[in-house]
Amino acid sequence: MPSNLYKRGAVWWARIQAGGAEHRRSLRTSDRKEAQRRLDQLKKEITAAVHFGESRLTWKAAVVRYLTEVGPDAVKPGTLKRYTVSLGQVGPHLEALYVDQITRKTISALVSARSKGGASNATINRDLTAVSAVLGAAVEWGACEANPARDYNRRLTRERRESIHPPSSADVEAVITRCPGLFASMIRFLAQTGCRQEEAAGLTWRQVNLKAGTVTFLKTKTSRPRTIRLEPDTLAMLTAIPHFLGSDAVFWHGKGARYLNVSSRFREMVRSAQKSAQRVGTPFRPFRCHDLRHGFAIRALQNGWDIYALSKHLGHSSVKTTEIYLGYVPARAGTKTGTSITVSPGLQPQETAKSAS
Repeated sequence: MPSNLYKRGAVWWARIQAGGAEHRRSLRTSDRKEAQRRLDQLKKEITAAVHFGESRLTWKAAVVRYLTEVGPDAVKPGTLKRYTVSLGQVGPHLEALYVDQITRKTISALVSARSKGGASNATINRDLTAVSAVLGAAVEWGACEANPARDYNRRLTRERRESIHPPSSADVEAVITRCPGLFASMIRFLAQTGCRQEEAAGLTWRQVNLKAGTVTFLKTKTSRPRTIRLEPDTLAMLTAIPHFLGSDAVFWHGKGARYLNVSSRFREMVRSAQKSAQRVGTPFRPFRCHDLRHGFAIRALQNGWDIYALSKHLGHSSVKTTEIYLGYVPARAGTKTGTSITVSPGLQPQETAKSAS
């Protein structure tokens, strides 16, 4: 019988030496196997308490500290917002633990639970990235010694890239006609430039050079500013937008405020267009706001853009990201060097091919 397991009457007790002191505690069971299991767990807890002392940190406290002290300076606001969502989703699986109790097995159980709950591999990977950020900070704080979320084998949660379905010009117009005010102009701008959603929503007049016909995006996903050239139709649209006194936002509403919650607003417009199409019996395929960017990229290659010019225009960190669009165009496309094309919002691949031939 292990010297650190003994009985008092019918109940098993633990005797553990740690940190130069002896710890005795009732295991509250008369079952020998259960007593051994509880003893093993108690050893871990006491050892951790002795090792980490006052710096022992709960997962919940670590999350709060990261989001308030580290995150705001370590990552972009959009990334921190995503981390906050992910940390909220994994909270129920980790909130009862100290950070030094989170092991490879804990992370594996978390992944399994999230998967069984219906989360996609892409979502799970984002969750793991957020957990890794907190645990990485906790290691630096001296609250734990390992970051099992960082070391988790992501090949087990490999993401499957979904097929791209660029919206038709008719479907894009059906949505735009339901968008209020300058929200409609912003959606058209997204379709005609292929920029990212936040790049358009946060666009200011200081970034626009109407004389040169260019727009410079300062806050980008890659943290590298980039300048794109505007087509005449897009330039004319921006020129016609009235400036709101006291606001620098290009796409504004109300008292000059920029648009927030663009994705949810856009989904509302798509649902409205879909219901209208169903009432009159016309075809309509719902699409995401990000699909406007995909549609632009495919049209650009079909119209002869060089893959490197397109990659630079879209702001990709690597041309390998841009190459995913090559599978959606004929082999002859994407070979000519170019810097701009004239596009109608959401032009279908076959429509572009006809106009280019």
